[in-house]
Amino acid sequence: MTDGNDQEISERLVQPVTSRLFLFVMLPCLAYAGVRYHVVQGVPLSQAPLYILNKAISLGGLALLAMSFLVGKVAGLRWADRRTKLVVIKFCGLVGFSLIGAHVLMSLALLDPAYYAKFYVDQKFNLIGELNLTLGIFALWCFSLPAITSLPYMYDELGADRWLRAQRIGYLGLATAAGHVLVMGLPGWLHPADWPAGMPPITALAFVVAIVPLVLRVVRNESGG
Repeated sequence: MTDGNDQEISERLVQPVTSRLFLFVMLPCLAYAGVRYHVVQGVPLSQAPLYILNKAISLGGLALLAMSFLVGKVAGLRWADRRTKLVVIKFCGLVGFSLIGAHVLMSLALLDPAYYAKFYVDQKFNLIGELNLTLGIFALWCFSLPAITSLPYMYDELGADRWLRAQRIGYLGLATAAGHVLVMGLPGWLHPADWPAGMPPITALAFVVAIVPLVLRVVRNESGG
C-alpha cells in the first residue's frame, strides 16, 4: 500500500524515467542540428540561439508527441507499473506540445525572406508559404485539444467517449504536421546527393517521425489489434 504522498510523487510528470526520456530525445536532436548546420554547412554560431535551436525543438517536440501515441502500442515497450506508463504518455504529450508551441513562436520571430526566401514572392507569401503556415497552425490546434483534455478532472468532466475522441484528434495533428514539413521540405528531399555530408534535412526526419504512429495505427486497425 502507498499513502497519498507516495501516490502524488508517483504521478508527477517529472521523474527519473521521464527526465531520461526527455534527454534521450532532445540531446540527439540538438546534436544533429548542430552538426548538420554549424559543422557541415557552416551556419554561424550566432544563429544557434534561435534559428538552429528552433529546428532541434521542432523535431524533438514532434518526436515526443509521436511517442505519446506509441507508448504501450509498440511491441517491446513494456511497463511493469501501469501508472508509470500513463505518466510517460502524459509527459510526452504535454512536453511535446509545449515544445511545438515554442517552435511556433520562434518560427514567427524568424518569419522573414532573409530566413525563408522560398515562402515569399515580392515580399508576400507565395502558395508554399501560406500552405505551410496554415498546416502548421492547424496542427498546433489539433495538438491543443489532447493537451487540454489531459488536464486534471477533464476525464471526469467529459466522460470516457468524449475524452477519447479529443485524444484521437492528436492523430489528425500528426497528419497535418507531416503535411506541414512535406510542403516545406519536399524539393530538398528529392536530391539526396545535395544533402550536406549525406545528412537528411530535419524536415525529412520530422516527416518520418510524424507518420510512424499513423502507419502503425492503420496496421493495427487492419489486423484487428
